[in-house]
Amino acid sequence: MAKVLFSSWRGRLIDARGKEAADQPELTELNLPAEVEGTPLKAFIGWAGLVVVDPQVNIVAALRHYFMAVQQASCGRCVPCRIGTRVIADRLERLAEGKGTEHDLTFLASLGRLAKESSLCELGQSAPVPLLHALEYFRDDFEACLGSSKPIPENNFTYRSLLTAPCRNGCPAHINIPHYIGMINGGFYEESLAIIREKTPLAGVLGRVCVHPCEANCRRLLVDEALSIRVLKRFVADFARRNGSSRAAAPTANSSGKRVAVIGSGPAGLNASYHLARKGHKVTIFEALPVAGGMLAVGIPSYRLPRDILNEEIELVKSLGVEIKLNTRVGKDITFEQLRQEGFDAILIATGLHDSATMGVEGEDAGYKGFIPGVAYLRQMNLNRELELGRRAAVIGGGNVAMDCARSLLRLGLEEVYLVYRRSRAEMPANEEEIIAAEEEGVKFCLLANPTRILAENGRVVGMECIRMELGEPDSSGRRRPVPVKGSEFILDVDMVIPAIGQVADFSFLPPDSGVDITRRGTIAADLLTMATSLPGVFAAGDAVLGARTVIEAVASANKAAEAIDHYLRTGEAALPEQMIMEDFIEKTGVYDPAEKPPLIGNRMREKESSLPLAERLKGFSEVELGFDGPPVALREAGRCAACLRLGMAVL
Repeated sequence: MAKVLFSSWRGRLIDARGKEAADQPELTELNLPAEVEGTPLKAFIGWAGLVVVDPQVNIVAALRHYFMAVQQASCGRCVPCRIGTRVIADRLERLAEGKGTEHDLTFLASLGRLAKESSLCELGQSAPVPLLHALEYFRDDFEACLGSSKPIPENNFTYRSLLTAPCRNGCPAHINIPHYIGMINGGFYEESLAIIREKTPLAGVLGRVCVHPCEANCRRLLVDEALSIRVLKRFVADFARRNGSSRAAAPTANSSGKRVAVIGSGPAGLNASYHLARKGHKVTIFEALPVAGGMLAVGIPSYRLPRDILNEEIELVKSLGVEIKLNTRVGKDITFEQLRQEGFDAILIATGLHDSATMGVEGEDAGYKGFIPGVAYLRQMNLNRELELGRRAAVIGGGNVAMDCARSLLRLGLEEVYLVYRRSRAEMPANEEEIIAAEEEGVKFCLLANPTRILAENGRVVGMECIRMELGEPDSSGRRRPVPVKGSEFILDVDMVIPAIGQVADFSFLPPDSGVDITRRGTIAADLLTMATSLPGVFAAGDAVLGARTVIEAVASANKAAEAIDHYLRTGEAALPEQMIMEDFIEKTGVYDPAEKPPLIGNRMREKESSLPLAERLKGFSEVELGFDGPPVALREAGRCAACLRLGMAVL
């Protein structure tokens, strides 16, 4: 493992220059990867200081490259950042050429402090930090440049930089959140949507169902409340839709003559197809269901995701020339081998998880009426297929699927709906908004309980036996393990039981000798950078690889797959562009620091999203969350953004 020679990262000083290797800490202690795409890290320069691994790195040369990158990233809205960093870059250039003077060092320190203290955004405030650290701890490197008349040797190092932000880094798809919010703040709503659609066509979908991990990385959270990033995304998507200006991002390449088969039209399949079509490839999606959208269409109730929103964004994908073949199940209507034989140059498996995990309790496999797995229940409901409903139901699970099942059952007219979960409310994996909504709407939480057997009479569910649980030691997930309390069994008087404890994949369409490896978890084995499988030309994305995850994570994996497939089709090798490689590297560094005390003015609380009155919700499947009440609210919310842009540069 790489050893740290010097680090000033986040104020923690490590100076092991001249010490034995045993006394040098490892990079992992700083949460920094030791390499970038197989190339050892020599140094890292960024918003929180310096990290040096290789003694051959010349700090002056590295900072010169760093401030050149800062110049390219600076928006130019304030003089200290735009002009100040330009002057810093020029002075570092003089020093690197051996033309510097002692005055340059004094000037750099003064200008660095000025830019840090008076720039308007985080980029200008944080960019001088590594310079100021270097002037303090690497004075010899600077003084060696004074009057030497010889340029600094570059040592053939490679410099890769990336502009990010805590929120953007927290988004699995790395959507440029500060940029699109900045456009909203300026009143440029269509331009804001265009920025989002460079990453995904599903802006309106994500504006409704994204679990918004970006908001947990918002620095405003450290002073008042996080920005309502998800609802701002929804706002621009809805604005464009109402004004007839919603469109896909423009193609980036002419027709390549290459054909790609995509199995599954869920968020991963749609997103990958969108990007591949933009890159000039002919894409055909094979969908087993009678509707496109995968779990977006059949796994999420319409009160959370109206079908017209989803369908219009599917049309955006189709407008790029993507063909979607519905009611076409790979493995039945066409075989996997036929796809390979019929001229497709690459295949993407994006089938998601459409089967339910089993509970392992007595009676669940007996075929009782009233027992239906959560995924199957949601699919039948969303496809408007007839359901034999009872009067009282028990939904087992604490995730979003369980919440969707429970909330939709109330809308279908059931008298009572219990949510049975084996841990406490605090451990529930569902979004807090979903939990609160379920409570408000009347779902009865039966916590610290677990089913033990399904009770039936004449082939129909008449109840469910449960046992009380208590929390023991933490398990591999970090949550406390639920332990049964002996002798605490009780009966729930229900005539419907709907388990929603997890989802599994169905890869029966893959022949045993297909060459596509399956993991012990029952997912497809794929490289998590390129999403390439063990079979050349075959890729996989979304839940089929990741397991039961979120829509935005499916989008992120699909974006990687699309880039890797494009590179494969053009070169015969699966690879990602430099931007994505650096995004993966920077993601591991921890851009958001929960211990930070940002210099932001607090008490600017987030704007609230409108919602359907509680009395109206259970009358049908009308959308519950309604977004912001017009542009003034969105503008106020966007105005809370502090534009926390940060630049990181790896020396390789």
